[in-house]
Amino acid sequence: MKNNKKGINIIIIIFVAALMTLSGCFWHSSNVSQKLPPLHKIAVLPMDRASTKPASERPTCNIVGRSLYTSTYVTPEAAQKVTDILYSLIQKDKRFKPVTQGQCMGLLNAILQRKVNPSELKILKAFGKDLDADAILYGKLYRFRERVGSEYAVKSPASVAFSLILVRVSDGRVLWRYSFDQTQQALTENLFNWKFYKSEGMRWVTAEELAAYGLRQAIEELKKALP
Repeated sequence: MKNNKKGINIIIIIFVAALMTLSGCFWHSSNVSQKLPPLHKIAVLPMDRASTKPASERPTCNIVGRSLYTSTYVTPEAAQKVTDILYSLIQKDKRFKPVTQGQCMGLLNAILQRKVNPSELKILKAFGKDLDADAILYGKLYRFRERVGSEYAVKSPASVAFSLILVRVSDGRVLWRYSFDQTQQALTENLFNWKFYKSEGMRWVTAEELAAYGLRQAIEELKKALP
Protein backbone atom coordinates (compact mmCIF):
# COMPACT_ATOMS: atom_id res chain seq x y z
CA MET A 1 0.00 0.00 0.00
CA LYS A 2 2.84 2.39 0.90
CA ASN A 3 4.59 1.61 -2.37
CA ASN A 4 1.39 2.43 -4.27
CA LYS A 5 1.07 5.81 -2.51
CA LYS A 6 4.73 6.54 -3.19
CA GLY A 7 4.23 5.73 -6.86
CA ILE A 8 1.18 8.02 -7.07
CA ASN A 9 3.09 10.86 -5.42
CA ILE A 10 5.94 10.50 -7.93
CA ILE A 11 3.49 10.62 -10.84
CA ILE A 12 1.87 13.78 -9.43
CA ILE A 13 5.27 15.46 -9.00
CA ILE A 14 6.26 14.61 -12.59
CA PHE A 15 2.91 15.88 -13.91
CA VAL A 16 3.17 19.20 -12.05
CA ALA A 17 6.77 19.66 -13.21
CA ALA A 18 5.71 19.04 -16.80
CA LEU A 19 2.96 21.63 -16.51
CA MET A 20 5.36 24.23 -15.16
CA THR A 21 7.86 23.52 -17.94
CA LEU A 22 5.41 23.48 -20.84
CA SER A 23 3.37 26.47 -19.71
CA GLY A 24 6.26 28.80 -20.44
CA CYS A 25 5.91 27.99 -24.17
CA PHE A 26 2.14 27.99 -24.39
CA TRP A 27 1.43 31.69 -24.77
CA HIS A 28 4.14 32.89 -27.10
CA SER A 29 7.23 32.05 -29.05
CA SER A 30 10.42 34.03 -29.53
CA ASN A 31 13.96 33.49 -30.72
CA VAL A 32 15.90 35.09 -27.85
CA SER A 33 18.82 32.86 -26.89
CA GLN A 34 21.50 35.42 -26.07
CA LYS A 35 22.09 39.10 -25.43
CA LEU A 36 21.43 41.48 -28.29
CA PRO A 37 24.09 43.92 -29.56
CA PRO A 38 24.09 47.46 -28.14
CA LEU A 39 21.32 49.60 -29.65
CA HIS A 40 21.20 53.26 -28.64
CA LYS A 41 18.08 54.29 -30.54
CA ILE A 42 15.18 51.96 -31.36
CA ALA A 43 12.37 53.55 -33.37
CA VAL A 44 9.00 51.98 -32.49
CA LEU A 45 6.40 52.05 -35.25
CA PRO A 46 2.61 52.07 -34.70
CA MET A 47 1.06 48.59 -34.88
CA ASP A 48 0.47 47.55 -38.47
CA ARG A 49 -2.77 45.79 -39.44
CA ALA A 50 -2.57 42.49 -41.29
CA SER A 51 -6.04 42.87 -42.79
CA THR A 52 -7.51 46.26 -43.72
CA LYS A 53 -10.25 47.92 -45.76
CA PRO A 54 -8.46 51.04 -46.98
CA ALA A 55 -11.23 52.14 -49.35
CA SER A 56 -13.78 52.57 -46.58
CA GLU A 57 -11.86 53.92 -43.57
CA ARG A 58 -9.41 56.57 -42.49
CA PRO A 59 -5.85 55.93 -43.73
CA THR A 60 -3.24 54.48 -41.40
CA CYS A 61 0.43 53.63 -41.80
CA ASN A 62 0.48 50.07 -43.15
CA ILE A 63 3.44 48.18 -44.56
CA VAL A 64 2.89 45.25 -46.90
CA GLY A 65 4.31 42.01 -45.52
CA ARG A 66 3.81 38.27 -45.21
CA SER A 67 1.29 37.18 -42.57
CA LEU A 68 2.26 34.67 -39.89
CA TYR A 69 -1.34 33.83 -39.04
CA THR A 70 -4.69 33.61 -40.70
CA SER A 71 -5.81 37.15 -40.02
CA THR A 72 -9.21 38.74 -39.53
CA TYR A 73 -10.13 42.33 -40.29
CA VAL A 74 -8.51 44.68 -37.78
CA THR A 75 -10.00 48.14 -37.28
CA PRO A 76 -7.86 51.29 -37.02
CA GLU A 77 -9.28 51.75 -33.51
CA ALA A 78 -8.07 48.31 -32.42
CA ALA A 79 -4.59 48.95 -33.82
CA GLN A 80 -4.49 52.31 -32.02
CA LYS A 81 -5.42 50.67 -28.70
CA VAL A 82 -2.60 48.15 -29.07
CA THR A 83 -0.18 50.89 -30.16
CA ASP A 84 -1.06 52.94 -27.07
CA ILE A 85 -0.37 49.94 -24.83
CA LEU A 86 2.95 49.27 -26.56
CA TYR A 87 4.07 52.91 -26.25
CA SER A 88 3.09 53.03 -22.56
CA LEU A 89 5.39 50.06 -21.89
CA ILE A 90 8.48 51.63 -23.47
CA GLN A 91 7.96 55.32 -22.61
CA LYS A 92 10.34 55.34 -19.62
CA ASP A 93 13.20 53.68 -21.51
CA LYS A 94 15.23 56.32 -23.38
CA ARG A 95 16.44 53.79 -25.95
CA PHE A 96 12.94 53.55 -27.46
CA LYS A 97 11.56 56.37 -29.63
CA PRO A 98 7.83 56.05 -30.46
CA VAL A 99 6.84 57.14 -33.97
CA THR A 100 3.45 58.84 -34.37
CA GLN A 101 0.89 57.63 -36.90
CA GLY A 102 1.23 60.86 -38.90
CA GLN A 103 5.02 60.71 -38.90
CA CYS A 104 4.88 57.07 -39.98
CA MET A 105 2.53 57.83 -42.90
CA GLY A 106 4.71 60.74 -44.04
CA LEU A 107 7.86 58.61 -44.00
CA LEU A 108 6.15 55.72 -45.78
CA ASN A 109 4.88 57.98 -48.56
CA ALA A 110 8.33 59.52 -49.00
CA ILE A 111 9.98 56.08 -49.10
CA LEU A 112 7.53 54.74 -51.68
CA GLN A 113 8.06 57.83 -53.84
CA ARG A 114 11.76 56.96 -53.90
CA LYS A 115 10.67 53.64 -55.43
CA VAL A 116 12.21 51.54 -52.70
CA ASN A 117 11.64 47.85 -53.42
CA PRO A 118 8.39 47.25 -51.47
CA SER A 119 9.62 44.37 -49.36
CA GLU A 120 8.93 44.63 -45.64
CA LEU A 121 12.58 44.53 -44.54
CA LYS A 122 13.76 47.08 -47.13
CA ILE A 123 11.02 49.50 -46.13
CA LEU A 124 11.89 49.06 -42.45
CA LYS A 125 15.58 49.70 -43.21
CA ALA A 126 14.59 52.88 -45.04
CA PHE A 127 12.45 53.94 -42.06
CA GLY A 128 15.39 53.42 -39.74
CA LYS A 129 17.77 55.47 -41.88
CA ASP A 130 15.29 58.35 -42.15
CA LEU A 131 14.77 58.26 -38.38
CA ASP A 132 18.53 57.96 -37.65
CA ALA A 133 17.82 54.84 -35.59
CA ASP A 134 19.96 51.78 -34.89
CA ALA A 135 16.95 49.47 -35.06
CA ILE A 136 13.23 49.40 -35.78
CA LEU A 137 10.66 47.67 -33.57
CA TYR A 138 7.79 46.71 -35.85
CA GLY A 139 4.55 45.02 -34.83
CA LYS A 140 1.70 43.53 -36.82
CA LEU A 141 -1.78 42.89 -35.42
CA TYR A 142 -3.50 39.87 -36.94
CA ARG A 143 -6.54 39.53 -34.71
CA PHE A 144 -8.31 41.65 -32.11
CA ARG A 145 -11.65 40.01 -31.33
CA GLU A 146 -13.57 41.37 -28.37
CA ARG A 147 -15.26 39.08 -25.84
CA VAL A 148 -19.02 38.69 -26.01
CA GLY A 149 -20.32 38.75 -22.46
CA SER A 150 -19.10 39.96 -19.08
CA GLU A 151 -16.16 39.31 -16.77
CA TYR A 152 -17.82 36.22 -15.33
CA ALA A 153 -19.91 34.82 -18.20
CA VAL A 154 -19.10 34.86 -21.92
CA LYS A 155 -20.62 33.56 -25.11
CA SER A 156 -17.33 34.16 -26.94
CA PRO A 157 -13.96 34.95 -25.28
CA ALA A 158 -11.44 37.60 -26.34
CA SER A 159 -8.90 36.57 -28.94
CA VAL A 160 -5.69 38.40 -29.94
CA ALA A 161 -2.77 37.62 -32.23
CA PHE A 162 0.23 39.84 -32.96
CA SER A 163 3.92 39.66 -33.78
CA LEU A 164 6.89 41.93 -33.05
CA ILE A 165 10.25 42.01 -34.80
CA LEU A 166 13.39 44.01 -34.08
CA VAL A 167 15.26 44.87 -37.28
CA ARG A 168 18.81 46.24 -37.32
CA VAL A 169 18.98 49.18 -39.71
CA SER A 170 22.59 48.72 -40.86
CA ASP A 171 22.02 45.33 -42.51
CA GLY A 172 18.28 44.57 -42.23
CA ARG A 173 18.90 41.60 -39.97
CA VAL A 174 16.04 40.49 -37.71
CA LEU A 175 17.67 40.45 -34.27
CA TRP A 176 14.63 39.40 -32.25
CA ARG A 177 11.07 38.28 -32.84
CA TYR A 178 8.06 37.54 -30.68
CA SER A 179 4.65 36.12 -31.51
CA PHE A 180 1.49 35.95 -29.43
CA ASP A 181 -1.65 34.09 -30.48
CA GLN A 182 -4.25 33.43 -27.82
CA THR A 183 -7.94 32.92 -27.36
CA GLN A 184 -8.78 32.92 -23.67
CA GLN A 185 -9.83 29.59 -22.22
CA ALA A 186 -11.22 28.76 -18.80
CA LEU A 187 -8.65 27.38 -16.35
CA THR A 188 -10.81 24.26 -15.98
CA GLU A 189 -10.53 23.69 -19.76
CA ASN A 190 -6.80 24.14 -19.97
CA LEU A 191 -4.49 23.87 -16.99
CA PHE A 192 -1.70 25.66 -18.86
CA ASN A 193 -3.60 28.93 -18.29
CA TRP A 194 -2.57 29.12 -14.61
CA LYS A 195 0.14 31.72 -15.36
CA PHE A 196 -2.34 34.00 -17.10
CA TYR A 197 -4.98 33.73 -14.36
CA LYS A 198 -2.36 34.38 -11.70
CA SER A 199 -1.63 37.68 -13.49
CA GLU A 200 -5.12 38.74 -14.54
CA GLY A 201 -7.39 37.13 -11.95
CA MET A 202 -10.13 34.54 -12.36
CA ARG A 203 -12.27 36.36 -14.93
CA TRP A 204 -12.87 36.79 -18.65
CA VAL A 205 -10.74 39.67 -19.95
CA THR A 206 -11.32 42.12 -22.77
CA ALA A 207 -9.32 41.98 -26.00
CA GLU A 208 -7.43 45.09 -24.86
CA GLU A 209 -6.47 43.39 -21.59
CA LEU A 210 -5.40 40.23 -23.41
CA ALA A 211 -3.25 42.30 -25.78
CA ALA A 212 -1.73 44.15 -22.82
CA TYR A 213 -0.83 40.84 -21.18
CA GLY A 214 0.94 39.63 -24.31
CA LEU A 215 2.77 42.93 -24.87
CA ARG A 216 3.99 43.04 -21.26
CA GLN A 217 5.56 39.62 -21.71
CA ALA A 218 7.11 40.69 -25.02
CA ILE A 219 8.64 43.96 -23.83
CA GLU A 220 9.89 42.39 -20.61
CA GLU A 221 11.67 39.74 -22.67
CA LEU A 222 13.10 42.29 -25.11
CA LYS A 223 14.46 44.54 -22.35
CA LYS A 224 16.15 41.53 -20.71
CA ALA A 225 17.85 40.72 -24.01
CA LEU A 226 19.14 44.27 -24.55
CA PRO A 227 22.51 45.08 -22.92
